[in-house]
Amino acid sequence: MGVIKIKRKVIQIAGSSFLVSLPKKWAVKYGVTKGDEVDVQEQNDTILISTNAENQVIKSELDITNLDPMVLRCIIALYKKGVDEIKVRFKDPSLIESVQKAIGKEAVGYEIIDQGENHCKIKHVSGEFEDFDPVLRRTLLLLMSMADESLSALKKGEFSRLKNIAFLEEANNRFTTSCRRFLNKKGHKEYGKTGPIYYVVEDLENLADEYKYMLNYLSQHENQEPLNNSIIKLYEETGKLMRTFYEIFYKFDKAKLVKIGNTRKQFVKKAHTLFEGVTDKRELKVVHHLLVIMQKIFNLVGPILIYKL
Repeated sequence: MGVIKIKRKVIQIAGSSFLVSLPKKWAVKYGVTKGDEVDVQEQNDTILISTNAENQVIKSELDITNLDPMVLRCIIALYKKGVDEIKVRFKDPSLIESVQKAIGKEAVGYEIIDQGENHCKIKHVSGEFEDFDPVLRRTLLLLMSMADESLSALKKGEFSRLKNIAFLEEANNRFTTSCRRFLNKKGHKEYGKTGPIYYVVEDLENLADEYKYMLNYLSQHENQEPLNNSIIKLYEETGKLMRTFYEIFYKFDKAKLVKIGNTRKQFVKKAHTLFEGVTDKRELKVVHHLLVIMQKIFNLVGPILIYKL
């Protein structure tokens, strides 16, 4: 997956065409032979040559003995990396349940195709999605829905609704995991933007996690009094900040960028003031989560500036 730089001389044919030879090792690896077509993309001073060798299978092996409870994270890491086939080894046959849980939760397309006493084989059996942008937009919209719906429930004191809203985090996981797999396998259509976009996707998953932790905690207190109005307002500001980020992501606006910076400064001051005055432990935890959410949204500004400027 790394970048290997190779020097090649440019050859001119018939006074017009310029030719550069392909590295033999690369051509053999991807099955490129005489007469085949390759894709050529121009990106400023860079030319990307790629093959549509979709049938190339990336394989890996993983020994999950003594890895529990990190089995899920290890398998999902290989999924994000773009691995198509994993031979999983284990000493304790009961660990197969951890494998099944891992591939059922986030790894869309992974299935166990072979299983023995001390091993199993996982393979990506369904197709990859072809267009990255609609899935990323769906992820952002889902996250905003999570913020808006939970705000509505809190305003009405309907704490029992929060647990169901927290389940949206699982859909967010599937979207963001698939997006990262796509970026690792194919890269962004503008190659130089793959890094910052990967960071954005990573943080969108973290944002959904933070909402999930907060909502699951609050859902356990459904018989308590509604949250203080000042905290509700702070909650509302995080949702607005998320929407502002969404807007500048798809239509960059310097004024809205400045707004994010100013909102963050004011938000921190308000949160610290609430920390000083609030004695209800439940509300203190909410303020903490909101502060983390706000900072994570603000942290998205860095990659967006790289992406847009």
